[in-house]
Amino acid sequence: TIKFEQYNFRSVRFSGMDCDCSRTPKAKVHMDADLMKGEERIKCARCRKYFSYNEQDDRRVGWLKDFKEFSDGTSAHGVKYIFHPSVHGKYRTMNVLFLVVWLIAIIYSLFMIYSALGSYVGKPTSSKFQVIADYGKQEKPASINFPTITVCSQNVVTKSYFGANKDLEELWELLDSWNPSATEKIDFENSQFKKYRNWTYEKVIRDGGPANWTLLQCTQHLDLCQEIIPDPHYMEREVSISGNCFRINPHGLLKGKGGEYGKMQLQFFADLNEYSALSRRSPNYGFTVVFHDHETYSATIPSGFWMSPGSIYKVDVRLNQEFREPPPAGTCDPARVYNTYGRYEENSCIAQCRDNVLMKRCGCVHVTPPALKHNMASSSGGYPACTMEKWAKCGVRAYTEWVKQYADVNTVSAECECPPTCRVITYKAEMSSSILSKFYAESKADLVSLLPGNYSSSQDVLDNLLIIDLLFTTMQITEIRQIVTYGWSNFLGDVGGVLGLFLGASLFTIIEFAQFIILSVVKACCGLAQTLAQSPVAEPN
Repeated sequence: TIKFEQYNFRSVRFSGMDCDCSRTPKAKVHMDADLMKGEERIKCARCRKYFSYNEQDDRRVGWLKDFKEFSDGTSAHGVKYIFHPSVHGKYRTMNVLFLVVWLIAIIYSLFMIYSALGSYVGKPTSSKFQVIADYGKQEKPASINFPTITVCSQNVVTKSYFGANKDLEELWELLDSWNPSATEKIDFENSQFKKYRNWTYEKVIRDGGPANWTLLQCTQHLDLCQEIIPDPHYMEREVSISGNCFRINPHGLLKGKGGEYGKMQLQFFADLNEYSALSRRSPNYGFTVVFHDHETYSATIPSGFWMSPGSIYKVDVRLNQEFREPPPAGTCDPARVYNTYGRYEENSCIAQCRDNVLMKRCGCVHVTPPALKHNMASSSGGYPACTMEKWAKCGVRAYTEWVKQYADVNTVSAECECPPTCRVITYKAEMSSSILSKFYAESKADLVSLLPGNYSSSQDVLDNLLIIDLLFTTMQITEIRQIVTYGWSNFLGDVGGVLGLFLGASLFTIIEFAQFIILSVVKACCGLAQTLAQSPVAEPN
């Protein structure tokens, strides 16, 4: 019995052999059983040639046949030129050439995709900063918040306070020398310093600092600050290493306009008659002034302006905001919002690192940090200030060693990891100054005579009075934002461009290849190799 079969194929290939005559889309072949040899043979219906055939050989070449059929229909157009014999006829060299070009294109495309992936994942800091300073009509603010102004006198402890506490000035001078070898030798048990052993550095600064009347006046335009914002919201005292400072507009409630119409004026009196012997040795006198956001403290701001009495300063400020990206695009830590020095910043983080070292070694700190909103030390009992004895015996050495270690440019402190903050608010200040007019000083001589300290002349005004005019040059806010320059859309664009240019592929091509690979693996693993489709037809015996 002879069975006739019909197959759809372009070229018959079994056991590594071709039938060159069977290139029509449909060719009839028949299969008969050779019982003597125990194998099956197929015969071309046109040239009548026989070819040995078994199912195992067909499985070995089935994936190649499937890939040929896949190459005819895939959207990656270059693949079919490798396997389609009807394109170039018998010129196999062209097929090999297209195969080499296709392989080179694949390798180069993979390299480009790997590079793009590295730019997206391996270089998260690739970014740029964009300055935004213009507002539309609807976005322009009606007013702008004044900064918090912290003013610290160079005279940390007054002469009268030292005079009222005998030998305190000598002890203060020893501690202020920052010499642990000298401070550790202080005998608090049997010396004149015994009465001060349980005093704290913070107590001396708070009680011995300048009086409240040192701030003579605060006005905004024509109104007193305390009339705009009642006490105690317009001014507070801040105790820090810098002294018992004046913190004006501590909650950021004062607002103003741009130009002279929204100007704030501050007047301070240096009170030179109260300068202690230690303060008189300093090369400068007067005040240190810091402009900052109300959620931060001057103790964490290393930059400040020295302003001398006898002058009037015009300060033009501008509000700047900087926004950084969190990982993986940036390096800021969004989880760090507040610490014991107010809103988290790099400098406040460093200050807290210093306090942590002091707490670990001595159980106390130099001056208790001003906790704001979120106190990270609440669970550990806070940061108590050291007594004079504790500071002399432990604090000075721990402090100087920490400063030496942190300031070493060749090492990185493992105890002080301070990533940048995700949001920074700063007030950029530009200053100009002029000496006070002697005529103005003469007009104020009668007023200063009302102050404590035996002041009465115009020269006393020139020696002690400081005037600060603070105003905004513009209502615009400068925003600096960190923008990711290579994101997900950039990555997809580069990958799509490479695949389209070198392989003629698209997203659907990737889906087609994935489908083909999955089906081929399933056939190979499950023994589902495609066999010749049989369609029996009748033929006479």
